[in-house]
Formats: sequence, C-alpha cells, structure tokens
Amino acid sequence: MNKQHIKNIARLFDLHAALTGCVLVFCMLLASRSADASTLTDVQRQLFPDQAKILEVNNTAVPLVESLNTTANLYGVAVLIGESGRPPASQQNLAMLTQYLNNLGWVTMQISPPTVGFEPDLADDTKSEAQSEDQANDSASQVDSSANDQATTASSSTPSSPQYQLHRISNAHFLLHEQELRERVSAVMQRAQNYSGFRLVIAQGTSAAWMIKMYAEEQIPSPDAFVAISAFWPQRNLNALIANYTANTSMPLLDIYSNHDNNWGLMSAMERKHSTNKNLKLDYRQRHLTHTFNTQSDSEFVSKEIYGWLHYLGW
Repeated sequence: MNKQHIKNIARLFDLHAALTGCVLVFCMLLASRSADASTLTDVQRQLFPDQAKILEVNNTAVPLVESLNTTANLYGVAVLIGESGRPPASQQNLAMLTQYLNNLGWVTMQISPPTVGFEPDLADDTKSEAQSEDQANDSASQVDSSANDQATTASSSTPSSPQYQLHRISNAHFLLHEQELRERVSAVMQRAQNYSGFRLVIAQGTSAAWMIKMYAEEQIPSPDAFVAISAFWPQRNLNALIANYTANTSMPLLDIYSNHDNNWGLMSAMERKHSTNKNLKLDYRQRHLTHTFNTQSDSEFVSKEIYGWLHYLGW
C-alpha cells in the first residue's frame, strides 16, 4: 500500500468524522425545534390568547407568557426563565410569582429555556458520537479547563437524586444549550424595550446557573438586577464553577435557595456565599427558604423578598 493510498484513506476518515459531527448537530437542532413546537402548542392550549404570545428566535416560535402590571405606576419589566425542560404553563411556582410581581408594578415575561442537553445519555454511545464530542472539546476548553481545578474544592458528597447521579452534559450539548438560551434572552430583552423602567431577570435551576455564567463572561448585557432561585448544574465539575461566576457578575444579585433543593443546589449555595464574601461583592444577598418554592405562600414570600431587596437598592 503506497503513501498516497494511505493519505486518501486518512482523508476519508477525516471527512467521515466531520460529516458525522454535522449530522449530530443537525439532529440536536431538529430535536430542539420539535420540542419548542410541542411546548408552544401546550402553552396555547392552557392559556388565553392574550396571555400566550409567540417570540420569534431565529425563525423558531418560542412560547412567551406576558402579563401586564395591575398598578398605576410601572416599575419595569421582569423576565422569568424557568427550569430547563419544563414549559411556562407547567411551572406553577413562577406563574404564581408573576401575579405578585404584576401587583407590585411589574410587567412580566416568562419564557421557556432550551431542552437540549437534558436528554439521558445512552450507555452504548457510538464511536462517531465520541469523535463529535472530541471536536466539541476544543471549542469548550474554557468550560472544562477551570472546572477540573475548581471541582477539587467542592464537597466530596454525592447528590442522592438518581436522575442527577446518572446525568452527564456533553460539551457539545452544553454550548448549544447556552447559545439557544442566549438568543432567547436577547430576543425577550428586545421585546422588553416596549416598556419603560428597570430590567429585572429571574431564573431558576440550571437556567439560573447558565444566566450567571453568561453575565459573568459578559456574553449579554447585564440587567439592572438579577434573582437566582436554586441555581445548580447536575454535574460536579460544572456545578463547582457557579460560585466563581457569581462572584464575578457586575449587577446586584439576589440568591435564593431552599433546604428542599436537590443536593447539587445545596452544595453550590454555600460555595456561592463564600466566594462572594471573598471577592467583596457588596451588592449580593443570599436568602434561605424554609419551604419548597412550589406553593402560593412560598411565591408570595419570594415576591416580598424581591420587593424588600429592590427597595434596599433604592428602587
């Protein structure tokens, strides 16, 4: 076998790997758009037409639940981003919170985050998938390079929830999820320009973690204030990064967590507090819920915490 023949074979393997990567990315995008379409249909069925809006993001219809303030004075727009994989209409805790925010003078816009990256990984991953992830590793090196160093400082306890023990977010999924979330937030903030006043962003769970990261890295403009509810990532090396990202955000940040959060969230909560103290982030406040954030009274309590904190900031 001559050298030219060997080179041709090598080129064929490289072409195959590149095509496989493109096919996988296309499949992820297709699955994500299919999930968005299904979510939009569900939201439109559960809400009145004047509440269920459509947000156009890169020619994709994303469901948006918009509610006006019920007061004479308008404070501004509060954008709410729920947990990944759940449509707005199914997140009753945020839905109840919007009612209290409307009564406090806020226009609320609730959007669904992307779902990509939260499908269970198969045990018998193919070789082509591994090659695709290797290619993604190069572009995602900024995520893992510091993650491995900071993960050693995290607690050695393993979260008890089985769904989080078995879950693993690939670098390709992580970056794609972040990109889609960034595009949705940019689109809803553009829509928020129809109203005057402050810009408040409230995010929950993994969405809160991604938003903290994007604000810390200045991928998108920071709002006037940000509220994180039970922020976490279901992967140890990523979860360990949230504390450092939190300390490096520029906007005032209210950090809310509960004893009933999963162990990933509880592990991150203490690290976030310590990191912000070390970095002298003066506009940071952490508040602890004694109950789960899924009842009417809990939503009322959270709304009062937000109101009191914003009043302290001088709003």
